[in-house]
Amino acid sequence: MVVKEEDPNWPLDADVGWGIRASEYFEKHPIKNVVGEDGLKIDWEGETDDTWVKEINCLEWESFAFHPSPLIVLVFERYNRATVNWNTLKELEKAAKVYWSAKDRLPPRTVKIDINIERDLAYALKVKECPQLLFLRGNRIIYREREFRTADELVQMIAHFYYNAKKPSCVQ
Repeated sequence: MVVKEEDPNWPLDADVGWGIRASEYFEKHPIKNVVGEDGLKIDWEGETDDTWVKEINCLEWESFAFHPSPLIVLVFERYNRATVNWNTLKELEKAAKVYWSAKDRLPPRTVKIDINIERDLAYALKVKECPQLLFLRGNRIIYREREFRTADELVQMIAHFYYNAKKPSCVQ
């Protein structure tokens, strides 16, 4: 069969040998959101619209990191150990809400970085496993948390690192 290039059914990507558009592929094989071990549906894509923790890339890193206000960075993997990463994100959001609702102090900024997308940035931050929380002041990492923490524990940790509260028992 011979197809002329002026043919409206001519596949656009045929020049480079693919012959199919990515959008056509994902219409036939849609990506489904994962249901976690606790039965909650994990929707990484839907949560980007309204969230307390902003996802950033390496181009935005400089404007976030080199600022004197408190910064908490969640380094996560979107599709590996999804439940643990999702739960860590949700606990961090709860802790951030506590400080955003308090009127007497400047709340910490919270960002997240996908280790699979921002590999160079994760390497520069010396992150090898996920999820991991980094507490930064200025351009220095003052603490690394590799364990899962509840929102209450995170609130205590934030108070200790940024607002001179007593050291919580979960901090070594």
